[in-house]
Amino acid sequence: MDNILHIFSDENALDLFKKSEIKGHILLFKEALTEGPISEAIFSDDFWSKRYAYFEQYKGIPRLAYFDRTIKKMAFLEDVSTFDEVVIWGDFSIPSQVNIIALCAHLYNYFCKNTRYSLVCSGKHKGRKELQKLTNYTSKEFEILYAYKAKLTLPNLRFTKACWEAFASKELEKKLHFNFNCFPAKFQYLSAINTKVSSFLPNK
Repeated sequence: MDNILHIFSDENALDLFKKSEIKGHILLFKEALTEGPISEAIFSDDFWSKRYAYFEQYKGIPRLAYFDRTIKKMAFLEDVSTFDEVVIWGDFSIPSQVNIIALCAHLYNYFCKNTRYSLVCSGKHKGRKELQKLTNYTSKEFEILYAYKAKLTLPNLRFTKACWEAFASKELEKKLHFNFNCFPAKFQYLSAINTKVSSFLPNK
């Protein structure tokens, strides 16, 4: 049986996953990267230093608690060679899409050629008018979503690194002119990030 790591950003979705029949290890990345300072060098020392200070000052989260909750888990992802596959779970929403590109960019930086990478991303669903979040599904339906996971290649992961660098850039022109829609078959909802990027425009 394959040794699989499943990564979630939504704790409620993870609770549903735990009740499914899908096997594997789990990791919760409970971080909102649409809030607080970020930098192009994803999960670098400078990146974490700025977020340490922000969450301690504005959210009252002690540095040790933040380290255990977030940074330690990202350090764990620097070597996924013990896993046959890493699966990222997310949805169409902007916070989830930002987390997806951040996680994929991090995995690209520590790419392991013997490990497979996949994405399960909920959104459009035949017969349902509204876009669906993972929490709109039952644990049994998670197994169906999992069956339709998208395989992520090295070029796909490399693209997410470019996506992250554009999103995190301090240069407004770089943000506005980057094409987040290069791999729509794999990343159906990345264009939603353009909505977030447009919020950086000054009000007329």
